Amino acid sequence: MPGIRVVKVGGSLFDWPLLPLALDAWLNEQPSATNVLIAGGGNLVESIRQASQVFSLDDETAHWLCIEAMSIQARLLGSLLVDVSLVASYGALQTATQAGSCNRIVFDAIKFLREQEFRLPGHALPHDWSVTSDSIAARLAEVFAADELVLLKSADSPSETTAVLVNAGFVDRHFPSFDRCCFRRRFVNLRQVAKCPAEVEI
Repeated sequence: MPGIRVVKVGGSLFDWPLLPLALDAWLNEQPSATNVLIAGGGNLVESIRQASQVFSLDDETAHWLCIEAMSIQARLLGSLLVDVSLVASYGALQTATQAGSCNRIVFDAIKFLREQEFRLPGHALPHDWSVTSDSIAARLAEVFAADELVLLKSADSPSETTAVLVNAGFVDRHFPSFDRCCFRRRFVNLRQVAKCPAEVEI
């Protein structure tokens, strides 16, 4: 059975015309695994963040609006890539990963986050601005005992130390909660990889 690699596709990559080609090329270069892709919220989440500040939205409301934005981005990502399956339920994702029948899965996590995530062992996610798609991808990697978590971003990692990454705004504030998880972690500047390899492993 192939291993599981959770890949967060950063929202900052969704304004880049080369995203589909670069992501496909990067995936082709990776060791064999079932790749579970999580889409970041990108500009949709930034609009919600601005509205939250203007209208003083409570954290719970803002959080779920951001999850809705991620759901839209997941469906967009699924339409941009070839040879992928778009999966929207936890059960279907379990079946696909256990069977190893799909090499590339785009996971729309909204139902999982609303209905299952908080019931599962491990580091349950708070519903506030400390959580972004970084921690959601890490939580999924924890739940599925993934071999690897990869965060695809638009910039090089400034450090190998999680605390420094948080202070630099490179990952969200909840991300250090997963420091003791067993999965391997990599941060990849996908825009740079399209030119030459640039990865940081911690």
